[in-house]
Amino acid sequence: MSHSANTAIRGVKPRWQIRDATPGSVRLAREYPRQDTSLSEEEWELLQLYREEARHELFRRSFLLISERYLKGELPAAGPLP
Repeated sequence: MSHSANTAIRGVKPRWQIRDATPGSVRLAREYPRQDTSLSEEEWELLQLYREEARHELFRRSFLLISERYLKGELPAAGPLP
């Protein structure tokens, strides 16, 4: 899957998007979290845990995809470090 990453900084809040290269649809979007004043402290902490879990899942899937492409020979082997 070919993709492109778009980043932007709006004020002090960074923004990041990963788009599928062919159709251009957004596959992942990340913005700096804002505290919702209607959430209790416990709900806010639970939301943070869900977000962290989603990030871990994203990196796990990315690692597996890159590993698969490497094993299929679609990626060049890493050369020696300088």
